[in-house]
Amino acid sequence: MTDVTAEMFEQEMLRRLRASRARYPDMQPQDTVKFVFQGMLGVGHLLASRDTVTEYVRREMSGLTPDTEELLTETLSPFWCRLSLRRAMAEGIAPETVAGLMLASEDPRRFTRGDAAETLRRLARANGITPPEETDFCRVRDETWLPSHSDVYRAKYHPAYRVISADWISRLQAVCRIAGKQKETRRMLVTLDGPCATGKTTLARKLGTVFQANVLHTDDFVIPHRQKTPERLAVPGGNCDADRLAAEVTEPWKRGETVRYRRYDFMADRLLPEEELPDSRILILEGSYCNLPVLRKDADVRLYLDASWETREARLRRRESPESLKRFYDRWIPLEDAYFAAYGLPDRDCVVLA
Repeated sequence: MTDVTAEMFEQEMLRRLRASRARYPDMQPQDTVKFVFQGMLGVGHLLASRDTVTEYVRREMSGLTPDTEELLTETLSPFWCRLSLRRAMAEGIAPETVAGLMLASEDPRRFTRGDAAETLRRLARANGITPPEETDFCRVRDETWLPSHSDVYRAKYHPAYRVISADWISRLQAVCRIAGKQKETRRMLVTLDGPCATGKTTLARKLGTVFQANVLHTDDFVIPHRQKTPERLAVPGGNCDADRLAAEVTEPWKRGETVRYRRYDFMADRLLPEEELPDSRILILEGSYCNLPVLRKDADVRLYLDASWETREARLRRRESPESLKRFYDRWIPLEDAYFAAYGLPDRDCVVLA
């Protein structure tokens, strides 16, 4: 990080730490070390196989009582937060899902243990935080050492949480909705709609990891070139081969049948060889047009991801060539906008994420 970025991060860290100390006034220096350690280094040191993480979380949650009064998350830093296990239980989030959230939390290794030790030292000396013993600063650098809460903190506050990426804070409404519906159906269809460049593909991939779900993309079900007549494209959503997508995927999926489908290769203008969709409990259908009537009728959860035009345009400019960007402006975005307007999206049944 640059010095300016480091300074901004430390100020945010200090603000979050002070908020935590106000919420938990009996925090000890040892708990400050743990807060900063987790806010900088996250959860990577705890991850092993999915089964191991799930079993560890399951054992802990088995001894807890659901609590709707606890905050679902406590922000540690711009990168990491704590997920309350008691509140997660109250929201219907199973141990498997908590483990999935941990495994789907990006760990870009922004900081080292040495960074954490120096940040602790600066925060303690410059901002009036009671400093831990000097030996604690040294121990943070030890790759084999992990911080723990103080006996005072444990006795007073009974902490029960897991650290996950702060990116999940704005997405947990979707996680809770899927987790709740998961109990009601053997096979669930989740649709993830929204304008281009809002991050739908990335979110679908992460949700796929969280729930061990299949993920398919409407981009693989565009109509062939020969069907792209002015009349077809004048129909809202006409660019999507929704009838084929429903016949090959969503309808047999909901019937509990084996799903065999063919993706469309846009560049070669041909259907690819047939593929079989692995069995699972959840299918996530991602992409614009997944709320067309023939598709949405089978959806159990409907998500709609949005972002500001400034954010979307910046992403398009980073990822697209000048020629491709022009096609987005001239063709694809107007087609999407017409589809959203025609079907009144997002509607009140959508979980809107921004």
